Amino acid sequence: MYQIVIPIDEDESRAITAAEFVTDLGDESSLGADLDEISVSIINVFKEFKAVDDGGNVRSEDLYDEDSFPDSVATARDHLAAAGVDVDIERRHGEPADEIVDYAESIDADTIVIPGRKRSPVGKAVFGSVTQDIILNADSPVTIV
Repeated sequence: MYQIVIPIDEDESRAITAAEFVTDLGDESSLGADLDEISVSIINVFKEFKAVDDGGNVRSEDLYDEDSFPDSVATARDHLAAAGVDVDIERRHGEPADEIVDYAESIDADTIVIPGRKRSPVGKAVFGSVTQDIILNADSPVTIV
C-alpha cells in the first residue's frame, strides 16, 4: 500500500486540488496507478496560539476540538473515497509543520502532497512558511500541487 499524507486547512479549493491530484494518478494519461493500492491520510492542524488583551487571554487549547474538522476535510475525503481510495482523517493541535511532519513519520508515509496557495508567477518560486518547513524537515518526498 502506498501511503500519502495530505495536509488540509479550511480552503475548499486547495482541498479539491490535492484530492484530484491523487485521483488523477489513476488516470491512464497520468501514471495509471491502481487507486486500490493507495491509502491517503488527511491531516488538519489547529494552529496553536495565545491571545492576550485587557479582557483576558484566550489559548488555542480552550478552543480546540479534536472532532471538529473543517468542511474542506470532508470535501477531500469524499472525493477520494468516491474514486475508491482508502482514506482516514486526523486532527491535531500545535505548530502545523511540526505536526504534519511528525504525523507523516508516525505512519511511515511514502509522500506528502501539499496543496499550494495561488501566487503570482514570481511568488511561485517562494513557498509559505509551513510548506517550506515541511519540505526542509520531512523524511519523505513532498509534492506541491
